[in-house]
Amino acid sequence: MKRSGTLQSLLCFLLPALLILSACGHKAAWQAESEVLLHRGDSLEAIHQLINTRIDSLWDATTDVLAAGIPEDFPPTDREIFLKARNADHIRMFMSFKSLSPEVQAAVDNAGKYDAMLAGQIRQLQVQQQAFELEKNEFLGRVEKADQKTGQMYAEAFRKISIDTLQ
Repeated sequence: MKRSGTLQSLLCFLLPALLILSACGHKAAWQAESEVLLHRGDSLEAIHQLINTRIDSLWDATTDVLAAGIPEDFPPTDREIFLKARNADHIRMFMSFKSLSPEVQAAVDNAGKYDAMLAGQIRQLQVQQQAFELEKNEFLGRVEKADQKTGQMYAEAFRKISIDTLQ
């Protein structure tokens, strides 16, 4: 009988200790996982900004070529549209496009090809961002299910990062 009491005392001591250690282990694992997710989110956002910068640079340079290569007798409305369009297909659909020099036409064509390639990269990135959002939401759901307060803390950290990247 005395042995049973000692076993109960031991269990009463060990069980809470194991639960506390388990909770600490979860929190350390959650912290590590959140850091990986935050880094991945930052990385995806940086890639997105880089692609957007490339698109802007491409069309800034192409607009400069167009501005220098459009003849003086070019229709003013077409000129304005060409300089603002930032879209090769849109520019090429005008009849006046054929009156541009072959070099300027080639610059628009090349910009269109590069822009299409960059658009493909944006589409791939969007798929990666969707997968990231699912993984992040899964993580937040797991944490909140185990510890609501900690889950809310991580959710707030992710929201703050999202807001900071938009500014």
